[in-house]
Amino acid sequence: MLWRTVAVVLTVAAAQSKSDPVPFDARGRVVCLLEEMKDAHKVEINPVHSHLAGFRVDAKDPPGGVRYYTLLRTKLGEALFVDKRYQGRELRVGGKVFPSTALLEVTKFQWYRDGKLTDVYYWCEICSIKSFDPEICACCQAPVEFREAPAPEDP
Repeated sequence: MLWRTVAVVLTVAAAQSKSDPVPFDARGRVVCLLEEMKDAHKVEINPVHSHLAGFRVDAKDPPGGVRYYTLLRTKLGEALFVDKRYQGRELRVGGKVFPSTALLEVTKFQWYRDGKLTDVYYWCEICSIKSFDPEICACCQAPVEFREAPAPEDP
């Protein structure tokens, strides 16, 4: 059993020493990392603070454990920062984690509705353009509307 533990540690260490980001795909929730650290570790935070957006994943190893990733604010992940509908929702997030960090670049996100994975996006009715940015349409500058659709089944 010891050789398996050593092999896993060496594999993880080798992966972390590379300069390429590691693919990420997990189920979890968007949280304020400051508030999570206050609740979990009694960190004294300022009552008035800017939120530090993170992604909380319930880890399987150790059982009952939790992992946190700091969300990078990018165009594809902007909705997770500004659209209140994502707060408190269980999400499936895809992206990449950068070497030697817990910094997560989000490239895809969906949420669960009634236990089923659902695609969420913004739609411009005028241009028929689907986007992941809650701001105005990049083409015509008109407001976009939030939409949901059942996600295709994974093969």
